Amino acid sequence: MTAIPLLAMAATFSPGFFAAEVDRAAPEVGKPVQIEYSDLPMEPFKEAIVSWNVEPAANASLRIEMRAKSVDSTTKWYRMADWAMDRSLSPRESLKGQKDGTGTVMTDTLAVNEPATAFDIRFVLTKLKEGPDPVLKFFSVSTSIGKATPGTGAPSGVVKTIDVPRRCQGNYPRGGSLCSPTSLSMVLWHYANVLSRPELNKDVPEVEANVWDAVYDGAGNWPFNTAYAGSFPGMRAYVARMKDLSDLERWIDAEYPVICSVSFDMLRGRPLSPEESGHLVVLVGFDEKGDPVFNDPAYKEPRKSYPRADFEKAWAYSNHTVYLVHPSDAKTPPVFTG
Repeated sequence: MTAIPLLAMAATFSPGFFAAEVDRAAPEVGKPVQIEYSDLPMEPFKEAIVSWNVEPAANASLRIEMRAKSVDSTTKWYRMADWAMDRSLSPRESLKGQKDGTGTVMTDTLAVNEPATAFDIRFVLTKLKEGPDPVLKFFSVSTSIGKATPGTGAPSGVVKTIDVPRRCQGNYPRGGSLCSPTSLSMVLWHYANVLSRPELNKDVPEVEANVWDAVYDGAGNWPFNTAYAGSFPGMRAYVARMKDLSDLERWIDAEYPVICSVSFDMLRGRPLSPEESGHLVVLVGFDEKGDPVFNDPAYKEPRKSYPRADFEKAWAYSNHTVYLVHPSDAKTPPVFTG
């Protein structure tokens, strides 16, 4: 995950989202297939996060590169990730040291110095061994400009709690840094129950092993988490940034739990700590007061409700970043409205 500095980047926070079904295969072992898209327009942005879903993923590697464009300039190509499910065959890692005069990559997030209005993106998909051909099924790009601030909107009246199974990150080795894979494992377990697909119920160590970023040295790389969830047949998963809490209310009302990136301290009503590195929780509902209800993996009993105002401050820390996981044929709400 990327720690977001609390600095104003623009007067108004505005997210953007682009998604595409791809269906491009790599049919020959060891022969890379380049998949490139050019001049894809977006609302002005200064940050971008790429997500991808490959299936089957066990014998695939994927390189992801992106550059941002404005009317007057184009950045260099930035490498967003080298990704593979099987790290014994190919690396799964972000890349350090990419900062230059036009931008930088902060683990999983491209940050450009000047607002961009379009992007180019390319993927290099390689089949690593004999077996089914890996297919790039889907990709998305979530963007934003400005710094999210706590909202002032009243609750919409959604009163609902989705029955998502619970797990505690502290029950596992290295538990202090496993909020992301623990949250993801809970959501996958939920879909295992809802869809009668027991193969989706993956315990935390297995999720951790499949999302670990060797360079970041942790399991909190946002797109690596969604890439794992989206590698299961019939599933979609991607990172997004929402506009405000009403977007979350729509997803909960439609029965989709949402993994939210937050400040650990602010969620608990405390000031931001200098040691803050972010935290992931599963939003499962809203109560009668409009307060959000979570499966918070930091606790032995994860089901927690926090004051709405505290959550809004905590969520703004990540610029309203979420993981969205759902069946690929689901009729979901828009990522954000307005």
